[in-house]
Amino acid sequence: MASRETESQKFHKKKRASKFVFFVVLVFFISGISSVLVDKYFFPWLATRNWLQNSKFFKKGMENVMVINKTEQVTVSESQTISGFTERSASSVVEIVSRQKGSKTFSLSQNQSVSGIVVTADGLVMSYNNKFFDGKDSEYKAYLQDGKSFDATLVIKDSFSNLVLLKLDGAENLPVVEFISPEDIRVGMKTAVVSRSGFNSEISLRLGIASEWAKAYSISGPLAISEKLQGTLLFDSDTENPGNENITGGAVVDYNGNVIGILGEKKDDSVAKFFVITSNHLQYVIDQYVGKGKIERAALGVYFVSLSKETAYLAGNGFDRGALIYSPSAQQGLAVISGSAAEKAGLKIMDIILSVNGEEVNPDQNLPFLISKYKPGDKVELKIMRDGKELAISVILG
Repeated sequence: MASRETESQKFHKKKRASKFVFFVVLVFFISGISSVLVDKYFFPWLATRNWLQNSKFFKKGMENVMVINKTEQVTVSESQTISGFTERSASSVVEIVSRQKGSKTFSLSQNQSVSGIVVTADGLVMSYNNKFFDGKDSEYKAYLQDGKSFDATLVIKDSFSNLVLLKLDGAENLPVVEFISPEDIRVGMKTAVVSRSGFNSEISLRLGIASEWAKAYSISGPLAISEKLQGTLLFDSDTENPGNENITGGAVVDYNGNVIGILGEKKDDSVAKFFVITSNHLQYVIDQYVGKGKIERAALGVYFVSLSKETAYLAGNGFDRGALIYSPSAQQGLAVISGSAAEKAGLKIMDIILSVNGEEVNPDQNLPFLISKYKPGDKVELKIMRDGKELAISVILG
């Protein structure tokens, strides 16, 4: 009998112990949930009560609590936030207006303004010449974001890059753009064009994307020439619409507000095509003007096609780099300019220029770039391929 009672007692003890453990676990579970609810909902709700804002005890307890007051659901699209990164450059973008000297009339049918960027604090402004700056009797005025305006004098026209520099009379302490290194530019990066609208100098923005490093693209036209910039950054955007000519010369910026380059324009069949001249070309023009007061670039005088893997395959030869002197009409006089340094040196149509003074002609350093490094009168040695034979030709550049 005693043995049975002992076993019964043991059974009841185990049962009570199990109930106690269950109760303890339940208490901890409920306490945990309560703590989460109080911490996540109750205390933040109390934080919105004005009568508790000055309580030292409550402030101490809320030191590590983030309070979010939900008011309404707001959808923010990318186009709504564009000003966040363009503001850095907007203050350095100006509107440039042109008129005939002494003229009291104007034509509404003609575009009278372009954009430009401030590149030095004492009023040096850069823009792009799409024939806007070709008038012989033109005078210019620049309008800034803060409402100030300055008379502007054209000081440099670089025929190689079509970039121009103007000096604002009496300007000082102007906001200057910040350039990004070309090595940091990536195809696919999002960009924006920051320009002035042509009406009260209002800011004008266009979104785009860097779509291609067009290393064979020449600003001269379909056929490259040795005296015009070759190799630009192309991008897809909404700029190719009528009435957008005033955005030429505007700053093309990345999503940090740094300037990638300046917006250039070329007319193809009366349609404006836009591209980016990157900061290294801009900086070269600035440095030449600041250091020498002028820009001197040599001239060779040939039209050419940049060779590539594709052209090597199509032609059935191994020349996948270099510059092929060329004319679609196959005429010598249309491939080598009459009276040029190239003609005087005896260069011929279908010659392939392989190097300039030992520097290889390739997509990363094309023929115009290599020639532009020299001054008129400099003597260089060209390595060429003619009729399957490699030749060295000395040229005195024009």
